[in-house]
Amino acid sequence: MSNGTLRSKKKQATRTALAETAFALAMERGVDAFVIEDIVNRAGYSRRTFANHFSCKEEAIASALTIGDFQEAYASCSLEGLTPLGTIERFIKRRFTLTKLRRLQDLIALSNGHETLKLHVTGTLKKIQDESREKIRDAFGNRYTDEYYYLLIGAVFGALMPVLDGSIPVRLPGGESDRHPVNEFEAYMNTVFDELRKGFQ
Repeated sequence: MSNGTLRSKKKQATRTALAETAFALAMERGVDAFVIEDIVNRAGYSRRTFANHFSCKEEAIASALTIGDFQEAYASCSLEGLTPLGTIERFIKRRFTLTKLRRLQDLIALSNGHETLKLHVTGTLKKIQDESREKIRDAFGNRYTDEYYYLLIGAVFGALMPVLDGSIPVRLPGGESDRHPVNEFEAYMNTVFDELRKGFQ
């Protein structure tokens, strides 16, 4: 492994550690009840190191939204016999774990009433959408138009957001109060993709 690769991995590990620490503090105390000094002290880094990765604590919190194996998931997914919609459906069902869904919900809830954090969470969500669209376009190329890819990703994320922000009351599986947990999220996503298939081939 080259020095450049090692440096890159170390840099990413540092960024992840700072983001995870910022998110944990936000969940424990609330967004306004800690400062950057608390993040670096708990994570074991200097304030200068923090500044090399993030402009503010809200950016660090929002960076905990990044799905680590997002790109890997598309790379490892066999596309044989699948449409772009089918590929996204497979990705969501296999890779959107309960932990990731709850993380998304938590960050959206934290950002409510906190405009700076909301700005960074929205930006990170857009980055995930953009990366998803690029991966799908790379996989299927000019078999579909650019407009198709934008509309497809927009429709899928548009269907996810009301669940994540609580506008549509869909219970995630395995809640503490569930004696016989029903996977309402999976049922909801099955409905979403059934409807999307009517418009996206």
